[in-house]
Amino acid sequence: MPAGLSRARHIAAVVIASVTGVGIACTAPAATAEGLVWHICQPFETRVTCVVDGDTVWYRGTKIRLIGIDAPEVEGRCRAERHRAAEATQALTDLLNTGLSRIAYDGQDRYGRALARLWVASGEIGPAMIAAGHAVPFGSRHRNDWCGS
Repeated sequence: MPAGLSRARHIAAVVIASVTGVGIACTAPAATAEGLVWHICQPFETRVTCVVDGDTVWYRGTKIRLIGIDAPEVEGRCRAERHRAAEATQALTDLLNTGLSRIAYDGQDRYGRALARLWVASGEIGPAMIAAGHAVPFGSRHRNDWCGS
């Protein structure tokens, strides 16, 4: 949320963007500057700012799905997928702990999550997760494929 923008106005901007299809971008203060330490979300935790899995986070009470990537599911169909999900979740947590620098919101998905691209100082997170092998481009792999090889 940009400095000086109230939470209510921020939420209104996200809603307007999701209804109109117009993306909005804002600069989020670096995690280290605001004292944020990202952690992996825990069961039954009130989720404010934490990492759900390799492509979903909670940031200041808003659930965000990263645009353009698909990561393995924490509760995946096989041991291999669950193992890869744990690695992807930790990798995303580590990236975010270098300091979130920008969020570009672009509507909502069918589950009501805000869709967004996130950046840290080293660049956009989605492509970094793909390059590291923790995710694939969205739509390029059926989730059962995480259980192969």
